[in-house]
Amino acid sequence: MIRIGIAEDQALVRESLAIVLGLQPDVEVAWTAVNGAEAVDAANREPVDVVLMDLRMPGMDGVSAMRAIRTRHPHVQMIVLTTFHHDEWMIDALNAGAAACFLKEIPPHLLMDAIRRILSASWVPEEWSPEWRKYAPEIQFEVRGRFRGMAMDTLTARELEVLRVLCQGRTNAEIASVLYLTEGTVKNYVSGIYSKLGVRHRADAIRIAREKGLC
Repeated sequence: MIRIGIAEDQALVRESLAIVLGLQPDVEVAWTAVNGAEAVDAANREPVDVVLMDLRMPGMDGVSAMRAIRTRHPHVQMIVLTTFHHDEWMIDALNAGAAACFLKEIPPHLLMDAIRRILSASWVPEEWSPEWRKYAPEIQFEVRGRFRGMAMDTLTARELEVLRVLCQGRTNAEIASVLYLTEGTVKNYVSGIYSKLGVRHRADAIRIAREKGLC
């Protein structure tokens, strides 16, 4: 069962999303929120797999909420739904860990397909079909490539250590043994590394690390 949270200040959009997605046999809409602060509180109370996040909301905005949620729940996937194309908002959202950004008019079947692919780790933004691209602000494709060259500077010392061992082809359990960590802690570090590098797969993280001379 895919547990979803929805953060959206427009009642019609929020309730429509909850109804449509809730009709899916493998989906449970765990909570809805009208602003970022409510979303953070809800995510802490009721863990979810995916949060559909609006960017512009009263009080705490979507980007701030994403950062707060991913700090405590790095495994949660964030998908931005927005009516705007503004570059700076897309950049902030991707830097905060958004897996994808879509316009709100995306058809429900395409949104559900994206959610399932993201959760199955088979989501490759560079290979989006024209059908998805129609509803995806184009700036995010350029931004992802740009972050891959910049985000290495945002990794913590511990994340860099985990990344170097990951480059040796070790599993999470093996990394945990080498670094004297629990496997769950390693999973959290790896999720944070993926988020900061803007990648979905281990091979991509290793490739970027090698390009930067880290392994």
